[in-house]
Amino acid sequence: MSDAYTKSEFPVTTVSPSDLSALDLGNVNIPDFRPTSWWGRNDEVFEQAYENDTAYIAFMESQAVDQIDLTQPAVKYRVGRPADLWTSNDVAIAAADLPGGGTIGYIGLADSVGVGAGTLLHFTDYNVMVRVIANDTAETNVWKNDAGTTCNISCERLSGPAVAIPVDKIALIGSVVMGEEGTPGPGYTTSPGDPVYRTMHLSGIYGSITRLQMETEMVGGWGTHPKVRDDVWYQHKLRKQTDLLFGHSWTGTDPQGSQGQLWLADGIIPQIKSHILNAGSLGVTLTGPVLNDFLEPTFDSQLSSLSKDWFCGAAQFRDIRKAALEGGAITMMDMPALESGTKNPGTLGAKSMVIQLQSGNTITVHELRKAFSAANMSDWGVIVDAKNVGYGSFRGLREVWYNNIETPSQAITRQTDALIDTWITLMKDESTCAVVRGGTRSLTAR
Repeated sequence: MSDAYTKSEFPVTTVSPSDLSALDLGNVNIPDFRPTSWWGRNDEVFEQAYENDTAYIAFMESQAVDQIDLTQPAVKYRVGRPADLWTSNDVAIAAADLPGGGTIGYIGLADSVGVGAGTLLHFTDYNVMVRVIANDTAETNVWKNDAGTTCNISCERLSGPAVAIPVDKIALIGSVVMGEEGTPGPGYTTSPGDPVYRTMHLSGIYGSITRLQMETEMVGGWGTHPKVRDDVWYQHKLRKQTDLLFGHSWTGTDPQGSQGQLWLADGIIPQIKSHILNAGSLGVTLTGPVLNDFLEPTFDSQLSSLSKDWFCGAAQFRDIRKAALEGGAITMMDMPALESGTKNPGTLGAKSMVIQLQSGNTITVHELRKAFSAANMSDWGVIVDAKNVGYGSFRGLREVWYNNIETPSQAITRQTDALIDTWITLMKDESTCAVVRGGTRSLTAR
């Protein structure tokens, strides 16, 4: 070639190797790029990621775990807790901070969340009534009062004297007023107490491809529309698996104010309280007797199965295998050969082994290379009882594709497809499950 091609000239949607050294940047003459006619076509060399890394999702979607298809779930809230209609000033108010006649002053309130523009504040001890002009809860506007202190409320005095009000005095919250030709002001509802399905998770991810690439013949499908959709789907599965393991439930209005209510789910690990083992330095506590005595109580509940599944990182998998091979309290019954999920969809696609406790109960240990690939997570693991874990979604909202969501003008040049998904992980009896914490392998300082 006469032209000096560089990576920056490739289309942005083209998949290229991510593990490039400092000397490889801007250079296509590197071993990561293989000639298509040498040693088989380069598109026949498949990545292992999606074959072996979503075994936990495959487990949750298997017949062993109860599936829940929610159509119209009954939502029950706790008894309502209306917000108290009063607050106090956390900044001393000077007479100059309460101007009248349309002049704006600034005051600081201890709790300004429910005080919107147009709200009346009554300092009844001082017979003063003010109207809120604007609310800056985050104090990003850096409003200063007469003393130079940052405040969160801009206001005007409507009635009463302009007097000094010491700090921490009561301000009753009144109505939101409007003029004869004005508009209503915003109201503030209290957050739901604890909705029963607060563990429901709603997510969406999309991928785009240009029309030029869609009409271009790519070797092996790389850079084509189906490949972009596959990449988005596999990426979503890996991210979803992380949330299913480590996610914390959170319900509330989107802090950015643009997406309405957010529903985030509890993963399996935060729901486990009864049985948590700290593995210690380099897994030294993962000996046969320690593991046996820790795992046996997870079978005590009458709801417990006779067999469980253990998902863990590569370092913990090695430590468990070492403990089982040493014998004593636990023994290794079987170590099935690795069988990729693409060759046999019936498998989890992960390296596995079966260990037996002194009671005769068995646990199948699965190695999750990606889910626990972080340097501080490779020696973590979770033991799950399939009969005590439920996995579900809203009917019609389980990995649903919405095609070509671009606006008409953008649809001329590209196509964007979105994947919307909901899920929920329910725990029937958390005492039948367990977590083995690592913690010695810290994140690398960069």
